[in-house]
Amino acid sequence: MRVLRLERTPHGHVEVDVCPQCRGLWFDAFESLQLTAEATLALLREVAAHAEASPRRADGPLPCPRCGLRLAPTQDVQRTTRFSYWRCPRGHGRFTPLLQFMREKDFVRPLTPQEMERLRAQLGTVRCSGCGAPVDLGRDPACRYCGARVEALDPDAVRKAIERGRRPAAPAPPEPPAMLPARAVRPATGFDLVVDALQGLLAGLAR
Repeated sequence: MRVLRLERTPHGHVEVDVCPQCRGLWFDAFESLQLTAEATLALLREVAAHAEASPRRADGPLPCPRCGLRLAPTQDVQRTTRFSYWRCPRGHGRFTPLLQFMREKDFVRPLTPQEMERLRAQLGTVRCSGCGAPVDLGRDPACRYCGARVEALDPDAVRKAIERGRRPAAPAPPEPPAMLPARAVRPATGFDLVVDALQGLLAGLAR
């Protein structure tokens, strides 16, 4: 696990543990809600830096790194978006997979039927953002291995969240609303509609 020291709101810092292998995030109590926009951007950059590696799925039983108790699978809702994580029964914190963190922040969205048809024609197979397994779009509406549904990064949601915490600046150039690939850029492993698209978006924001 890598430890990132990030800004919190209204002031101070939090330390978030990031696993490059499974793209999992450990938050102490309430830390996920306390991240500033710049801290969220730094966290996403850390994950995108390891986007070339297929994630290793984190399966239970998972122990709490603070007390060793088994973490409890938990379902939650942010606005109208459902997401899940594993929490410590003693309240020490929670382990959140990247895809679930992106759902919590409303950074991903389901594909429209038109987008799904386009992906079937262009790619055929994509890489699951949850576990890295291949997903045959012509046959499977979700990953057969971890059950994650096929979703895409919403670049406007990411950009708006980041810009809310920045000083006023010139408006950014428009992005394609779904961040779908123009062509099959990784035919061997499949295109990751969340992590690979996130990597491209962050590269654009750095210019």
